Amino acid sequence: MTVPARLLCRRLSAGAERLPPLYRLLLVARHRNSPFLRRIVSPGHDLVIEGFPRSATSFAVRAFMAANGWRDPRVATHVHSPAQVILAVRWGLPTLVCLREPEAAVVGWMAYARQAGQLPPGLTRRRELAWVRAQTLRYARFHAALLPWQAGVLLARFDEVTGDFGAVLDRLNARFGCEFDRFDHTAAATRAVFARAGAHLSPDPQREVLKAGYAALYRSPENARPRRCAIAAYRALLAHRPPVPEPAGSVRRPLVPAGPPGPLAPDSGSADAPVS
Repeated sequence: MTVPARLLCRRLSAGAERLPPLYRLLLVARHRNSPFLRRIVSPGHDLVIEGFPRSATSFAVRAFMAANGWRDPRVATHVHSPAQVILAVRWGLPTLVCLREPEAAVVGWMAYARQAGQLPPGLTRRRELAWVRAQTLRYARFHAALLPWQAGVLLARFDEVTGDFGAVLDRLNARFGCEFDRFDHTAAATRAVFARAGAHLSPDPQREVLKAGYAALYRSPENARPRRCAIAAYRALLAHRPPVPEPAGSVRRPLVPAGPPGPLAPDSGSADAPVS
């Protein structure tokens, strides 16, 4: 598929996201024979963990699973779409949204996608800039769409998720009246999470080199308007974060296994358009 065709698919997908029930039906139809089907939100899920790609969603899911016995609770995750969050709020599900500042998230996704072969090879600067602009606008749409629904979710910044996820789970329990076990955010526990995730979560020197090039495109004058929109959406969410009750301690919540564990999709794009 050519670059313009892929970007067109992303725009069509963004249009479908404005109708969350329809968007979910399209996802279910696409993944009906895939283990990923169980990651698409339904009223029967125990928890939803979502965010824009490269916002520590993968770390949050794996740390949560580690804290709760590496069983398979019904966690809806890695669709990377506001439609998933909106449906979760409508159904009253405990929902955690991981939030990372726009430059780090967009640049991180571009570098990861390049390294993982999800971008076409041999792109010119103009084409790469088109991808950066598209992802910056996608970031802005994702977070702006959550503004009317943020009273129904727990927002956690990237540094909060990666620095003390146990405290994040305490806040989640307090916010939604859950009894999930907290993650003991020690160096050993963090190493175990990274070991299970492999290269996807671990720092990578080659990826850091790629980030430098994409950061320049992100900061370029041609990306000024999308960049302003992304920053405004990020700041608006942070400015209106609702207060969370003080945690009162937690006990293990009885989770019902949902069958054989399915693979966890990496933070590499949305479930409907992995290359977008």
